[in-house]
Amino acid sequence: MGIEINNTPGLGVHDSGDTKRTQNETKTQGPAQPAQTPAAVQTDSVKLTQSGKQLSELANRIDKIPTVDTNRVEAIKNAIANGEYEIDAESIAKKLTNLESLLP
Repeated sequence: MGIEINNTPGLGVHDSGDTKRTQNETKTQGPAQPAQTPAAVQTDSVKLTQSGKQLSELANRIDKIPTVDTNRVEAIKNAIANGEYEIDAESIAKKLTNLESLLP
C-alpha cells in the first residue's frame, strides 16, 4: 500500500508550471544536468499515530483472512448433497431489498 506525495511544501518539490512543453523542445535541451546535492542532507521522518498503527495492524490481519471459507463451502455442499439445504426466500428478498436501498 503506497502513498504518492506530490507538490508538498518544504520537501523541495516544485511545479514549474511548464507542462505544455513539446517533444521537440525537450529533445533540443540536451542531456539532463546532474542534480546538485545540498551541503547538509536532511532526513525525513514519519511518526504514526495510535489510530494509524491500529489501521495498519487491522489491514495486515484482513490480508491474512482467506477469501473463501472452505469449511462453510464444504458444509453447504454436503447439505445440498444430502437434501438438507433449505433456502429462505423471504430472508434473501429482504437482504436484496436492503442492498438495493444502499445503492445510489
